[in-house]
Amino acid sequence: MRVYAEALWGCWRPSATIEAFDPANHYIIERDGVAVGCIAEIWQPDHVFIGKLYVDAPFQRQSIGAVVLEMKSKEACAKGIPIKLSVLTTNPADAFYRREGFEVESETAERRWMLKRWAATAASDSAISSL
Repeated sequence: MRVYAEALWGCWRPSATIEAFDPANHYIIERDGVAVGCIAEIWQPDHVFIGKLYVDAPFQRQSIGAVVLEMKSKEACAKGIPIKLSVLTTNPADAFYRREGFEVESETAERRWMLKRWAATAASDSAISSL
């Protein structure tokens, strides 16, 4: 994460990261009893927001992030709500999220706000917007 923040803002501010940390919604991702990453999720009535999905570098490109997203996708789909997240524009994880079915909902110079919805969710959004 540091390299993407430095590429975007020219600096890394770990104190801001620590201040914003809320352990209540963070979970360790384990593989064979070894911590390999973490996920932060915030469930709202109308969506789930994935605040972080980090996989340690030696464990990347082994489908760990995809499996975790699939689990969250099944949970969100069962509730009929979309998944939202944001990714820094300098972060190559953008391509990963697109492969996993996320679409850009909006974008700033710093972030892409992405969304993954299910057919039923998209249909209900269309019905609501046509009222």
